[in-house]
Amino acid sequence: MWEQLNKYRNHFLQHEIKDVLTPSSINSLQNKEWQSFMEKRNRCKSFPQHCTKSSTYFEDRAQLAYGWFALPKLMREMDSDDNLTHWRAIYSLSEFLLNPLNAQRAILEMEIVRKLKNAFMRLCLKFHKEEHEEMKIYLKIFNIISRNLNGAEQIANRKCLMIEFYKIAGSKESEKQDLAAEILRNLTGQPKVLGIVIKDEENLGYIANIFKQDPCRPYYPADLWHHLCHMLELAPQLGIDLGFFELLHSRIENRLPLFWEMNSKAFALLLRCEEGQRRFDKLDVIQLIYEVFEEVYVDKSKKLPGQFVENYEYLILILMDGLHSKRALWRIREFTMLTCHVARRMASKRTTNPRIQLYGLKTLRNMGTMPCVRRYIIGNWLTEICEMKCLDAEAECARDALLDWLRRDIADSSS
Repeated sequence: MWEQLNKYRNHFLQHEIKDVLTPSSINSLQNKEWQSFMEKRNRCKSFPQHCTKSSTYFEDRAQLAYGWFALPKLMREMDSDDNLTHWRAIYSLSEFLLNPLNAQRAILEMEIVRKLKNAFMRLCLKFHKEEHEEMKIYLKIFNIISRNLNGAEQIANRKCLMIEFYKIAGSKESEKQDLAAEILRNLTGQPKVLGIVIKDEENLGYIANIFKQDPCRPYYPADLWHHLCHMLELAPQLGIDLGFFELLHSRIENRLPLFWEMNSKAFALLLRCEEGQRRFDKLDVIQLIYEVFEEVYVDKSKKLPGQFVENYEYLILILMDGLHSKRALWRIREFTMLTCHVARRMASKRTTNPRIQLYGLKTLRNMGTMPCVRRYIIGNWLTEICEMKCLDAEAECARDALLDWLRRDIADSSS
């Protein structure tokens, strides 16, 4: 009877090895294996159970219903001498002002820029001790306000704020540095405010000091590069006087990480003045750009991260802005393959950036000023230019103008 009962356990094993072992022996072996497995499992230490931390959501926010009366209440509590009340007010304010209507009302009716400036400067000058993360929240609020034209104009007219933003942008605290750089980018991204910022030449001097602190520093915040380019677009001569030409040229020459991005764009903007063109010819930047293009044949494994060029947009922009003097045009005759590199990046079917097409077409037009280069373009790239699919209307107009100019040369030579 017991042997019959043992057959009901471990049906698969009973069926497979019924002629080798008895049912009771099979079950006995299975019990031993199961016990040894459980002993090993019990010896494992379980992960200690910790209670989850309580949420600080309500501790960091003011007690109010977000409505029409919320903004006046937050502005009153922001002036409170109690540190916790003040912290809750500015923290809630950083969320409340994300609504553009609330931000506009706070700027025009509540004079929020003046009040924030006073509190921010007291913290910067160490009159008040930072108990929470007040500096970070102030920067977040200024970042939101700088997206508004009226707020950006009020910030740009307060020199003490601009000085502190440049100090923070040059610091080593990454999060605060990124916020300060974004504020500066927002200010100069609006033409009216850019005029206010560039009127004070010391602002460009401050950002020059940031870049000169460590010329070999591999990375800067992208917003800081955009801020620099906004200013150099209007004042390239001032940028050259402050030493940006040599600085940016050395970064390209030494192939610092991502030198082909915003670094090259800022360098190209410096060429839009007489002194920039003179230095472009003196340092033979054409050969430097040719060497960068030729490095496409170098194995990626032989380069450091960030040195391999992924986007030739701004390198072509350097050629477009630099090929204006007679010396540069005579020099371009010695680099026939440079014409091929530009045309290949421009006419490639894999190109998804319309600016590469536009800059490439304008660069070929400048290169074609030399008759021998123009003949080379007609003989080797005329068909590719005709069949090129333009990605926007501006590039299409530039292509039609270039084709009309090249075909006119063919007609003149055949008559």
